Amino acid sequence: MAKSYNLEAHNRDRGGAQHEKGDVEINGKYYGCKRRKVVPRWVLPEKQETGVVFRADRMNPYIAVPLEHYLLLISLLSDKFES
Repeated sequence: MAKSYNLEAHNRDRGGAQHEKGDVEINGKYYGCKRRKVVPRWVLPEKQETGVVFRADRMNPYIAVPLEHYLLLISLLSDKFES
């Protein structure tokens, strides 16, 4: 999916290799991939929200947004800095 946004992407966890930095590499950054039968509802957007910002006590905030939105953002930033 990342390659459709002209991003450099590699699966680093082929065959359960357990890459030490992460499962997927996109433009030099590593990401873990998690798949569950059911995602907790509190992580999913409600109403007309685009994403959800969440954090635990004394921890950094994170954001859950659709992957397409995130890939588009990375693609636009990459294009801007390459020009």
